[in-house]
Amino acid sequence: MNKLMFFMACCFLFASAMEAHPGIGIVMDDDGNVFYTDLTHVWKISPSGTRTIAVKNVHTHELYLDSNGDLYGEHEWYEGEATDKWGNYVWCLSKDGLLETVIPEVEGILDNTTLVRDQEGNSYWTNHSGNEDVLMKQTLDGRNRAFTSYKFDDIRWMHYSKYDDNLYVVDHLAVKKIAPSGSVEILAADLKENIPSFGGVADRHYVFGLWIDRDSHVYVALYGAGKVKKISPSGEVTTIYVSKTGWAPCSGMMDKNGSMWIMEFSTRNTTRVRKIIPNGEDILYES
Repeated sequence: MNKLMFFMACCFLFASAMEAHPGIGIVMDDDGNVFYTDLTHVWKISPSGTRTIAVKNVHTHELYLDSNGDLYGEHEWYEGEATDKWGNYVWCLSKDGLLETVIPEVEGILDNTTLVRDQEGNSYWTNHSGNEDVLMKQTLDGRNRAFTSYKFDDIRWMHYSKYDDNLYVVDHLAVKKIAPSGSVEILAADLKENIPSFGGVADRHYVFGLWIDRDSHVYVALYGAGKVKKISPSGEVTTIYVSKTGWAPCSGMMDKNGSMWIMEFSTRNTTRVRKIIPNGEDILYES
């Protein structure tokens, strides 16, 4: 796991309820099943709308679904002040329902959980060097290299888009696009709004999950503002969703039918998901 996950885990365990930070993992398989994390379990929403637990008792922030329909996540934990030790492993839930550990348990925090991958299976993570972040790439044969010479400030989250083969990152308060060549484009330079932050969230947790649609519009969950922003290919930024009081968006996705799924986190440390259909119908899934 990279330094991002370390800080996220620290904040989650030691912060107050108003300052806890959610995950971003929400994906849909080819059969229309939606999987999402609430940091305690990974849940499954069937096409009929039935909600069940897919993987119990896993503290995972991100999810990855491969082309076979196999679901990957992690489990991380802190043993407490007595030992002051962290632990972590990566699991896989096969399409057939078999749950296995694919990266064995380690003491500490994994640098690369392989949960951000492109269509070829290469994975991406960040290394901190001095006051900069270096974006790394690991190929299928296990070789590691810097993906780009560009130096980032503080990469928080990443999303690979199968629609355009680009990697999108949240770099502190900015959203940036990295092409396969390694060239970097700043899509939105400063997304912080001049309003009180949701739950007093700090800047490093202000901007959360990213997702992309078929027309290369970028959607970003402004957790700190309680809004979802849409960034057009020309760079226009607009607000398309505002959470109700006590909630803030932390991630989302677009499905093949054009519906938007938005994952929200509350000041009570609970997670819910809503589906917004193109006709305007809003379906809410929560405990």
